[in-house]
Amino acid sequence: MDKTALPFKPAHVISDKQVSAGQGTLHTVTINGAPGTDGVVTIYDSLTAAGTIIAILTISVAASISVQPISLLYDVEYENGLFFDYDANLVADLTVSFI
Repeated sequence: MDKTALPFKPAHVISDKQVSAGQGTLHTVTINGAPGTDGVVTIYDSLTAAGTIIAILTISVAASISVQPISLLYDVEYENGLFFDYDANLVADLTVSFI
């Protein structure tokens, strides 16, 4: 496979995590199957859980219709970094693709 064809980098996120520092583009967030518990993940344009919010995802066990991964397309630029902040209740497995 030609690795230059797809410039995106993956990050596996299962708890609070700084995914990227500096400028970049958030391509997708994939929810890998049904969550373990309900909760909220807030995605920030920041190095920490503060600053400009890119998205707030409410992830619910009851609303999950499939154990298959579901990808959410964003294709938005960020300036400072990319930080995922899980609330105290959320247990979810995410894959983030970014450049």
